Amino acid sequence: MTRVISVIQSKGGTGKTTLSVMLAEAIREMGYTVAVADGDPQQSATRWASKVKDFPFPIESVRSSSDFSGVVRRGNNPNFLIVDTPPGGLAFITESAEAADLVLLPTGVSPMDIDRTQVTLSWLIEMGIPTAVVLSNVDRREKLLDEVHAELEGDETAALADTVIPTRAATRRVFGTKPSSTKVWDSLAREVVAAFED
Repeated sequence: MTRVISVIQSKGGTGKTTLSVMLAEAIREMGYTVAVADGDPQQSATRWASKVKDFPFPIESVRSSSDFSGVVRRGNNPNFLIVDTPPGGLAFITESAEAADLVLLPTGVSPMDIDRTQVTLSWLIEMGIPTAVVLSNVDRREKLLDEVHAELEGDETAALADTVIPTRAATRRVFGTKPSSTKVWDSLAREVVAAFED
């Protein structure tokens, strides 16, 4: 059975595509089969794959959650389907959330990021969808990091991933290259896979 992981954030610039592709690769390197459904009209994940010969897993453009079954079928029923969603685009985000076994909600640590995240998180919780917040593009020296950790850990309605995705020049340069996992993506992949083993 294919597990669906939707990467959702109504705010743009949170690294959804990078998270979707790099997480898919890290899960693949653990020995699972994966596919990515690219629901962003900008088609960043699809364009990324088109720039790489022998991309390690399928990435397909989708317009609605009804397209997910085709991606799964053409991907030979992968263990995991990761859905990269657009910012805004409420109809597609809602469909992706409803189809998900788990939603990952990436966010930075600025007050604006956290405010937007809490709005989205409340909506997902109201829908009863298992959700994990992933702190992304974070400078570990950032003073707000501890405050945000405390604030989000105090919220018992959603999980906060232990893995923090740091701001790195290398992460910003991965687009258009063949993905390969690193320690931080391996860590997040282990957390995500473990969520399905509980």
